[in-house]
Amino acid sequence: MRTLQRTLEDYDLGQLRIISELWGFDAPSASSRQVAQSLAKQMLDAPTVQEIVQSLPSTVRKTLVYIQRHGGQAPLSDLTRIFGPLREMGAARRDREKPWRSPASALESLWYRGLIARAFGDSETGPLEFAFIPGDLARILPQPRRREVEPLGHPAETPTVRIATSSAAVDDATTILAALRKEPQKGDTLSQQRGIRLASFLLQPDSLAFLICMLREASILNTKPLAPNPENTRIFLEASRAEALKTLLLTWLQSTKWNDLQGIAHLEHSGESWPNEPNASRRAALQLMQEIPHGTWWGLNGFVEDVHIRQPAFQRPGGDFTSWYFKDKRTGSILHDLDDWDAVDGALLRFLLLGPLHWLGVADLGIKSEHETPTIFRLTPAISLLFESDSALTIKESSASATLWADGRLRVPRRAVRSLRYQIARFTKWEPIDEDNYLYRITPATLVAAKDQGLEMTHILSILSSAAEKDMPATLIEALERWSERGSEAWIERRLILQVHDVQTLELLQNNRSTARYLQETLGPTAILIHEQDWPHLCTAAARLGLLIEPPPVE
Repeated sequence: MRTLQRTLEDYDLGQLRIISELWGFDAPSASSRQVAQSLAKQMLDAPTVQEIVQSLPSTVRKTLVYIQRHGGQAPLSDLTRIFGPLREMGAARRDREKPWRSPASALESLWYRGLIARAFGDSETGPLEFAFIPGDLARILPQPRRREVEPLGHPAETPTVRIATSSAAVDDATTILAALRKEPQKGDTLSQQRGIRLASFLLQPDSLAFLICMLREASILNTKPLAPNPENTRIFLEASRAEALKTLLLTWLQSTKWNDLQGIAHLEHSGESWPNEPNASRRAALQLMQEIPHGTWWGLNGFVEDVHIRQPAFQRPGGDFTSWYFKDKRTGSILHDLDDWDAVDGALLRFLLLGPLHWLGVADLGIKSEHETPTIFRLTPAISLLFESDSALTIKESSASATLWADGRLRVPRRAVRSLRYQIARFTKWEPIDEDNYLYRITPATLVAAKDQGLEMTHILSILSSAAEKDMPATLIEALERWSERGSEAWIERRLILQVHDVQTLELLQNNRSTARYLQETLGPTAILIHEQDWPHLCTAAARLGLLIEPPPVE
């Protein structure tokens, strides 16, 4: 922070005389540099500073305290929105209109008293003009009664419905890695159909694209094809739950490829690239939450509204609200100025809290009544990692065992060793999950797929033995060893039975080439099998022969 003398040396003689007048000093007749030196010495007298601050009108003192609580500097664009304008004036206009005698705002009162100055500096979103208190003057100013920065927003009542955050992202990441180990994806993104199918096995389905991006940025997933990196995947799966979550959390903090603004469902941008810098937007938004006390329920709407009032330009380079253009998919309207703040900047804050911060164990959510959108949040100690990466993160470890049944079904608790579940998922059919367990089934088809991946039966038996809470069922061991020796010996097919009124009708269908190709084994004089996928084609071909076939009933 610049010193008071260095600051005053940049002012013209007229500005220095105005400051002298408002402090009650006689300005010496000398050069502006000499006046600046003399004035700085007089202003840095502690009793005089106390007297000047005590004489400030309450609105002016409130503005000074606000800047003090923000570390002695604040973006000028935010200050002018909250406390009024600081008018640009040349020396001639200033000396003619004498604005220090009837300032337009509390900010102008501080400016003409020399208690604040202006300068450009770096911010998370690029160069920005700040108002600041010169460093040596700031040290002798009366300190606010509460030295900490006031948190944005306000506490909320304990919600009726609470949605606790957790380390579920670690489990979902394991599921994604297992799916892509079992079947790598060509290219670097999942097909829409496969994405929908995979999301159904996640504890937090909406986080699928987010987690894939994090795993790629952490080099745990390779691309083209999208498949696990063997060594980095092993390290991730063998890490403690806390370390694995920390990896995902810090990867997100540093990410430049994941743009949280693009995660907002109603926003659409037509340009080649989105206008914000993803990492700068994220870090600037997180700074707004730094003073919110951990473990306290906090109003989401109040937090967003307070940011709108006090720091609306948190992610805007230079405080510019006119150069970003978006389309609102809900209304079709164009969003491009401060009036659209809630649909863009406010929506980003909501997305961060309801999305990544909740997914990654940082924010619990609260709902006043069921079937409503969360309007309350509570930060956990994990948020400290986003400001100090060496902060401690503790998550209770567990090595819960799997349950194996003789029919080849497995139940793997969420808290089981993740590296074992990853392996189990490679040679089983996945079945619908519940909140606490993953369900799998061993089938001949999955064993064939596992063999194609290089998994030998001895390896499969070893994995099952390590994961099971009890000895494996003897009949299951026998079935697996028998399959290893003989392969599939029995299977079930789903086919339809076509029934006709008489023998002649069946002969008509069998003797015509256009229909005969869809017929399978004969079950009797008036019944025959067809494959399920062939019935529409058979119906069409039979109609051309003058025969209408009733379609199968809809299930």
